This record gives sequence, C-alpha cells and structure tokens, in this order.
Amino acid sequence: MRYIVIGNSAAGLFAVEEIRRHDTQSEIIVLTAEQEESYSRCLTTYFLAGDIPVSRLYLRNVDFAEKLNLTIVYGVEITGIDPTSQRVQSADGREWEYSKLLLAMGASANKLTILGGNLPEVFTLRTMKDALAINDVLERGAQKAVIIGGGLVSLKSAYALKRRGLEVTVLISSNQILSQMLDERAAGLIQGHLEANGLRFLLRTEVEAITGKNHVQGVLIATKTELDADLVLVGKGVRPNLGELKNVGFKMGQGLQVDSSLATNLPHIYAAGDIAETWDLVRQKFAVNATWPNATAQGRIAGANMCGGKEIYPGSLGLNSVDFFGLSAMSAGITKLPEKKGQGDWDQEESLKIVKDIPIYRNLLWQGNILKGFVLVGDTSQCGVLTALVKAGRPLTQDQKNLTMGKRGTLAVGMMK
Repeated sequence: MRYIVIGNSAAGLFAVEEIRRHDTQSEIIVLTAEQEESYSRCLTTYFLAGDIPVSRLYLRNVDFAEKLNLTIVYGVEITGIDPTSQRVQSADGREWEYSKLLLAMGASANKLTILGGNLPEVFTLRTMKDALAINDVLERGAQKAVIIGGGLVSLKSAYALKRRGLEVTVLISSNQILSQMLDERAAGLIQGHLEANGLRFLLRTEVEAITGKNHVQGVLIATKTELDADLVLVGKGVRPNLGELKNVGFKMGQGLQVDSSLATNLPHIYAAGDIAETWDLVRQKFAVNATWPNATAQGRIAGANMCGGKEIYPGSLGLNSVDFFGLSAMSAGITKLPEKKGQGDWDQEESLKIVKDIPIYRNLLWQGNILKGFVLVGDTSQCGVLTALVKAGRPLTQDQKNLTMGKRGTLAVGMMK
C-alpha cells in the first residue's frame, strides 16, 4: 500500500498523522509545492506584527517526518493525475504511483491584474514565503502601507503593519469591512475601533493602478488621487488550487466535491481542506468553508477512511473570529438576512450596549425556530453554545428560543440535547 498526500498544511498534516496511527507499515509520501516544513498560515500576521518569532510558525518538530516514517518531497508542482493508472505527475517529469491519494493542496491568493501589480513591494499574504518577503521590506524601513481589500486577511495584515509602526490605509470596494464575516452594524463597530487605533479606511474605493517605475511609489484610486505607499498588500480572496484537475473528471464546483467520507467521485481519491467542497450544514448545499478547524477535521477523517475506516464527516460550517486592539468578534453560519428569504420565516435579534467604552453587540439570525447564524462583538463568551446550536440545526421550542435570545434567564447548554 502506498499513500500519497499532496499538500503539507493543516489537512495534509492531520491526514498523515491519522494514516500512520492506523497503518504503521505502509509507505506514505507527501508532495508539496512549498519549500517549508508544515507551518501555520493563521500565525503569519502575528509574525509580521512582531508578536512571535518565525520559529513559532512551525507546527511540528524537525524530526516529525522521521518519527512517522514519511517521505516529504518539497517544491513539487503537480500537473496531472491519471485515475486509471493511479499516478500523479509533476512539472519536472516525475511520477508517483498511489494506492490511495489525498488532494490537500489548499488555495492561492488572488492577485491584481492592474498596472504596477507586479512591482516588488506588492504582495499577497498566503504563505510563509510571502510573510518573510513582507518582513524584509519592513526591516528596510517601510513607513506607509496600502491594503487593498477588506476581508479577514487584509484586516489582520493592516493590524500587524500598524503594530509595526506603519501608516496604514485600507481600500475597500464595497460599503463595509469583513463583508463575508459580519453584518453591516458589527462591521461599523469594528471599523470605528480600528480607526480609533490609527487605521484609515476608504470605502467604495476602486484601485486603478500602482505607481512607481522600479519600486512602489503609491496607489492611484478612481478619484485620480494618489496615496503614498512603500508597500502594497492585496487581500482579494483566494481560489482553490484546482490547476490541471479540471480536466481529470472530478465532480467540482468552487472546489472538489466530496461525500461524507471525504472521497471524491473518482476511485481511491480523497480531498480535504481549502480545496474540498463539503456539505454546508447551514446553507444545505455544497460549499468551500476554508477555515483551519475545518481543514484539520477533514484531514483527520480522510486519513482514517483512506485506511479503511468508516468515519463520517457531518459537514462544514463557516466560522471566524478576530481580535483587534482588545476588541473581539466572532461569527458563524449565516450573518445577514437573505435578500430572498424563500421558505420559512426569517428573523433576527439584535442588541447593542456600551460597557466601559466597549461595544457589546449580538445578532442572532433565525429561520423559524432554527438558529442559522450569529454575530458577536465585544463579548464572545456564548460562542461555543451558539455554534453548537447552529451546527445542530434543530428547531427549538419557544421557551428555548426565548432563552437563547436572552428574553428569560441565561442561555442553557442543556437545550442542545
């Protein structure tokens, strides 16, 4: 038996550990496009902020591969898969035959295709290589940064650069920050807090070009205004690394569609992590929910099932959390009332109060008596219970719903049972 895992991040790492737990003898080969050992993408902004050294990014000790008897091949660009002969091919002409194959190559950051987008101080932040290159520019004395995009990575990067003493401007084409995570009211609270801590935001702003001949000089926006910049960071979302897989015969949408065992529609091939399209527990359709916890759970279950296990992955959930200058926010599931509400009665319960200058905001979204999602700002202490309710997807009695909405007493963990 030969297991091949393509990808060395969260899903791939947890998969090989689970495979080895079940199968102590068979060969395991990990192929990765990167040159680094397994590291946490989630911690790269903490490194840029100066909160942790680069050594803290690594997830396992240097003897990890030796202890698990793994072969890890770095710098491998996969260009083809032949499901009939059960082989994978790389750009340099090498081939590997597999008995079971896991595709866990994750996603790549979207880049700008505008004038100046290829200047050396224009970055995305997805890999350790990106983080090290950005840090090099910071150590050379960058003073002004422009962030293009208002998503999670963009704001975490803006926060990190501000912590390093830079003047930071965030450009957002839409009317709010964190549009995939927060409702408009919560986004306004977070934006106000960030502005109070020195960040500048320009909403409804389109970028026309990045100026400079050999190095970044500034960013030209649609009003013909040029913003000075030594560094530009682009955070315009990610795309699953499907590459040549589109011609192999996989069932796919945004990513590779998998069943409850994490198997694809092709024999002996599984997928996990940011490349996998799993059943969304809330939206009740296939979707890519690219979060670290989802990737680790999927990798572990895929690894077990590649060894003959019968574990079930119930489905994924969009779940995100942030903390900026002491103000935290969390959300899960659906965070805005649907424009087309469809079947069922949709409702939301919002509350906002200020406690010692800290906004405490809560928005629960309901379809009938089923909790479909929530947004919390300032006090996230109930996130565990609320997340469990969203995952369960079961109707609550009116008394239970009243408890959840804070109309009587305190939220009870027992209502989930």
